Amino acid sequence: MVKGRAYQLLRSCLGDKDPPSARNAFIYARIIMRARVVPEEITPALDDPEIERRLEHALEEILRRA
Repeated sequence: MVKGRAYQLLRSCLGDKDPPSARNAFIYARIIMRARVVPEEITPALDDPEIERRLEHALEEILRRA
């Protein structure tokens, strides 16, 4: 895995802004529940394969249902 991959995954889904819309707020809530991470703690410097895996699975599920 690549350093900062979790950040890239999150930003690819949400863009570069904090949740400005109801859709993004919903995605934030689902990420917290599904991946058990706080989106604000995901930074470009984060290098944690377990968080990346959980985030990737959560985003796949969320986007599949959207």
